[in-house]
Amino acid sequence: MATKEREDEYSKLAPTKFNYQIVPATNGSNHNNNNSIETTDIYRQKQCDNEHDHKTIKRGIYHQIIATCAVLLLSAACGMPIGYSAVLLPQLTIGGSATTNSTPEIIIDIEMGSWIASVHSLATPVGSFLSGPMADYIGRRSTLLVSVIPLFIGWSVLALSQSYPMLIIGRLFCGFATGILGGPAQVYIAETAEPNLRGLLIGAPFVSYSLGILIVYALGSALHWRAVAWCGNVLPALAALAIFFIPESPAWLLRHKKLEKARKALKFLRGNEIMAQKEMNVMSERLDKEKATTKTNENIFQLCCQRVAIKPLVIVILFSFLQIASGTFIVVFYAIDIISEFGAGFDPKSAAIWTAVIRMCCTVIFCIILLFIRRRLILILSGIGSGLSCLVLAGYMFAREGQPKNGTDLIVAGVCLMAYIAFNTSLMVMPGIMIGELFPAKIRGRTAGGVFAAMNVALFGFTKMFPMINANISMKGVFIIFGVASILVSIFMYLFQPETKGRTLEQIEDYFNENNWLWFKRDKTYKMVPTKEQEEINKA
Repeated sequence: MATKEREDEYSKLAPTKFNYQIVPATNGSNHNNNNSIETTDIYRQKQCDNEHDHKTIKRGIYHQIIATCAVLLLSAACGMPIGYSAVLLPQLTIGGSATTNSTPEIIIDIEMGSWIASVHSLATPVGSFLSGPMADYIGRRSTLLVSVIPLFIGWSVLALSQSYPMLIIGRLFCGFATGILGGPAQVYIAETAEPNLRGLLIGAPFVSYSLGILIVYALGSALHWRAVAWCGNVLPALAALAIFFIPESPAWLLRHKKLEKARKALKFLRGNEIMAQKEMNVMSERLDKEKATTKTNENIFQLCCQRVAIKPLVIVILFSFLQIASGTFIVVFYAIDIISEFGAGFDPKSAAIWTAVIRMCCTVIFCIILLFIRRRLILILSGIGSGLSCLVLAGYMFAREGQPKNGTDLIVAGVCLMAYIAFNTSLMVMPGIMIGELFPAKIRGRTAGGVFAAMNVALFGFTKMFPMINANISMKGVFIIFGVASILVSIFMYLFQPETKGRTLEQIEDYFNENNWLWFKRDKTYKMVPTKEQEEINKA
C-alpha cells in the first residue's frame, strides 16, 4: 500500500521486485532446458512472493480495522450523551413522562432545559484542553482508556439523580469524557491508518457518534430516562476491554524513543515486517529533520505560529465555526423540539429516531465515498446542498405563515429536513478528519485537544442561545442562519481547503510549508493524487 516514491526510496534496502532477463535459446538443448527451468523458478518465486505480500497486506488492513473498531466503540459510547438531552427534556416536561401524563420526578422550565442541553458542551472543552497534553504525555491509547472513567461516573450520576443540580453534574461528567476522547481518537486513527485507508477509518468515529445518538433515541422512545442512563454504561465497559488489547500509536512510541514497541506496533498494523520497517525508517528520518530545525526552547505557541502550523489551524478553526453555525449539532440537541414546530399528526420521538437513522446511514455512505471522491468536491457539494435545503424550508415557512397546517407542510418540511441532514452530515464529520490529516506531527497531539475545546466553547454558546434565538426570530430565521452558514462553508472550502485524498501525512505537511494560502495558487504537482489504476501500475 506504500506510494511509488516510498517504494523507490527503499528499493535498494528491501527490494520487492525480481528483475530478470530471458536469454535467447542457443542450439544446445541442455542450455535451453536450464534457461527454461531458471525462468520458471523465478516466475514461481515471484508468484509466491506476490501471494505472500497480498496476504500480509490483507492482514494489515484487518488489523487496522480492528484497532479502529475498538476506538469506535468508545466513540459510540460518547455519542449517546450527545443525544441524551433530546430524550431527557421531553420526559421532564409536565405531561411529557415516558409512560404516563403524570408529573415528572424532576420538573424543569425552558431555561433549565437549555442548561441541561448545553452544559454537555460547556464541559467538553475542559476535557479537550486536558486531552492534548495527556495524549502527548501518556499516549493516545492510554488517554482513550482514561476517558472511560468520567463517562461511567456521568451516566451513573444521571441514573441516580433526584434533583436538577445532579442532572447538571451528570451531564458535566459526560461532556468532560467526550472532550477527552475527541482529539486522541482522531489522532490515533490518523497515525495508525495507511493513506489509502485513512479517509475511511478517520471518518468512522462519526459513524459511531451517529450510532450512539440513534441508540439513545431508540432507548428513550421505550424506556424511562433513568433506565436509558444505566444502559449508557454498557458501551464504555466494552470499549475499555477492546482498547486494552490494541497497540499504542507507533508515531507516539517513536517520539518517546520506544523503538521496539513502535516496530511491533507497526508490524501488527501493516501485517508485514519489511513494510513496517520501511515506514519506521521514513518516520525516523522525518523526526530527525524536525528536531534539527526546531529550537529546543520553542513552546507550543511558537510552534503554532510557524507557517506549516498556522495555515491548517486557521482552516480548521474557521471551518469548525461555520459548521457549528450551519446547525449540525443544534438539530441533534433539539431534534424533538425542532420537529414539533412542523405541526401535529406524527410522533416527534419517532421522527427524531428517523433523523438519527438517516444521519448514521449518511455518515456510513460518506465514509465510503471518501475512498473514491476527493475531499474538496464533497465539502463544496455538501455545503451547497445543506444550504439550499435550509433556505427552501425557510422560504416555504415564510410563504405558509399564518395559514393552517396541512399534510403538504409536513411532507415539504420532512423532505427538506432529511435533505439537510443528508448533506450536512459530511460537515459534521470533516473537522475530525481535518484535525487528523492537516496538523503537522510536532503539534498534532496538543493542538487537536485545543481546537476541539474551542469548537465546543462555540457550540456551548450557540446551543445555550438557541431557545432565545428561536423565540426572537422563529424557526424560519434559524434555518436562514443555517443555510447562509452552509453556503459560506462551500465558498471557504473552495478557496482554502487542500486536497488530501491519497496523500501521506508527510506530503500534506510539505504542502503547508509552501508560501501559498489559496488552493489554486498551490504547486500544481500536488494535484497529482494517485488513482486506483496508477496504484496498480506502481505495484506491477
